[in-house]
Amino acid sequence: MIISHAKNFIFIHNYKVAGTSVRQALCKYNSSYFSRYTLINKFYLSIRKRPLIYSNEFPAHITANELKRQLPTYMFEKYFKFGFVRNPWDWQVSLYIYMLKAKDHQSHKFIKNMRNFDEYIEWRVNKDRHLQKDFFYNENGVCLVDFIGKIEYLQDSFRQICRQININETIPHLNKSREDSNYLHYYTNNSIKMVHDAFKEDIELFGYKCPQWG
Repeated sequence: MIISHAKNFIFIHNYKVAGTSVRQALCKYNSSYFSRYTLINKFYLSIRKRPLIYSNEFPAHITANELKRQLPTYMFEKYFKFGFVRNPWDWQVSLYIYMLKAKDHQSHKFIKNMRNFDEYIEWRVNKDRHLQKDFFYNENGVCLVDFIGKIEYLQDSFRQICRQININETIPHLNKSREDSNYLHYYTNNSIKMVHDAFKEDIELFGYKCPQWG
């Protein structure tokens, strides 16, 4: 996640949804730690003219609901809060390939020992299901952020964000987990249905459709 006191925004980093690219584009505005500030800004911070709160104090993938509990109310309400979501079928392929490649990932060996992608989906939907909406909504179904973009329209969404926070940046293409853009190659009819049933809330909330197969 990113907190920017200079531009009054908060980026909620949903995993494997272009977060590395967004962070790279916005890194110059990130209030990540005290040593990054100029001497004059450190002076103002020391006399509490600005909040002594830094991005690196929080988990990289903290949810908006968790962050709201830890930030001053005025800051959370005032700052422009945003994040991104991804087609759930594509999202699962990206997560799967990433964990297969990232040898330092805590689940790398576990995923590598699976027979195939279908086995991964069975594990994901039955044992380790996480909804993307939980990054942005509270337990009562209230959206806590001001803007949720889609990775499928990343450039357009990012331009809207830049206009809102009054910056002029472009987003790089980084951290691609696979070259094959046709994620349906990983699926069978059964695994497509499993993802549909398990992530139905995300699919309906963010306007995704079940892909055709066969």
